[in-house]
Amino acid sequence: MAGAVSEPNFREDTPVAVDISLTEYTRLQELECRDLLRLLDEMGIATADRVYGPGDAIYNEGEYGDALYVLTQGVLKLFRPYSGSKEATLRLLKPWDIFGHLAFAGETRQRAYAEAVTECRVTKVPKVFVERAVRQEPRAAFKLMTLLELRLVQYEELVQCLLPRETEVRLANLLPLLAQKFGESTDGVVTIQLRLTHQDLAAMVASTRESVTKVLNDMRNRGVIDIDSGRITLKDMRTLAKLSRP
Repeated sequence: MAGAVSEPNFREDTPVAVDISLTEYTRLQELECRDLLRLLDEMGIATADRVYGPGDAIYNEGEYGDALYVLTQGVLKLFRPYSGSKEATLRLLKPWDIFGHLAFAGETRQRAYAEAVTECRVTKVPKVFVERAVRQEPRAAFKLMTLLELRLVQYEELVQCLLPRETEVRLANLLPLLAQKFGESTDGVVTIQLRLTHQDLAAMVASTRESVTKVLNDMRNRGVIDIDSGRITLKDMRTLAKLSRP
């Protein structure tokens, strides 16, 4: 499938770096999102923009899936609670990610909570207008299909992080993905430009905060990463790539 992440291939004497440029699928995703919204506007189809503050809910698990959502600014997370007070983060979204469950046949309910991490701007396209656009304009249907496939690619990447049992291996797979999506490169190293607590990371790899703290401290002591004010810098990608293999 286009955009799938391949296993890293490196030699001992070859530097390993995170590619933080927009990947092929994220470039295509932004282009398709912009084109879809422009096409809807040209068709006279109404959309609604809303700004959410950090911690605000866009929708809750169990609500009816009655719209397509496009994140145009900020960072947002999708999560589900489990075991009482715990939560599992399913995805962290950046601008031009789409989200929300939308069924064209019958009704569907949202399968997760959507919550703003930073101030966010979200464009909402009601289901009835999405259906109208798909029926009237083949280009809209094609762009929507492309966006849904690209969303599936991102889910597949995150699933790969959860396949190994060890927290260290899961984190070693997750950190490069976060760097690719939210990272900035300075002097040859990449810093994830999100303040992530140990609990945040634990929620993303289905582990405990204590296990994540132990692994991060070990990585930091070995010079693999550095952490400053919640921002993680990836310093040794060769070692991180080795750790990512169970």
